[in-house]
Amino acid sequence: MQFFGRLVNTLSSVTSLFSNPFRVKEVSLADYASSGRIREEGQLILFHSVPGRTWDCVLVNPRHLQSAFRLFQLETEAEALVTFQQYSSLLPPFYESSAHILQVDVLQQLSDLIRSHPSWSVAHLAVELGIRECFHHSRIIRWAGLAGRGRRAGPLGCVAGWGLGISILPQFSVSSKVAQNLRLKGAALPLG
Repeated sequence: MQFFGRLVNTLSSVTSLFSNPFRVKEVSLADYASSGRIREEGQLILFHSVPGRTWDCVLVNPRHLQSAFRLFQLETEAEALVTFQQYSSLLPPFYESSAHILQVDVLQQLSDLIRSHPSWSVAHLAVELGIRECFHHSRIIRWAGLAGRGRRAGPLGCVAGWGLGISILPQFSVSSKVAQNLRLKGAALPLG
């Protein structure tokens, strides 16, 4: 009886994996040749797929322009437009600063974070992902010391609280305001 229970659970999780509209998938840009482009922001394109009657958000791989990642596939235009706007405002610093982000599993994690924490800034997302090279992007640095809406601490405060000051933020100069604020919160930073 346990075998059948596990079998049903496995089938259920496999079915939800394939039916998840936010499952990140590597795709060929040629697959969208017959689809209409609804919006385009940087490397993100929102397509309307007529045969499938879906709205697909695709991140064109800046290193291989013929390959892409489908970030979501939604059935309603209104939801697709709102989600596309959210993704287009948050994703550029990540794919512009790190080649590491251009992997299905990392993009899936980032997509899940964006949907789970809609009030987080790009800096909060970068701290959670822990991809060091993202902290070289000017938009992430600009948001780094600011507190997020509905949060007591800014992203660097979170880093200090998690004890990650040395591992994630060595590029901030020791004399910077950000570094001084981290020291006040008890983070261990390199001295030079």
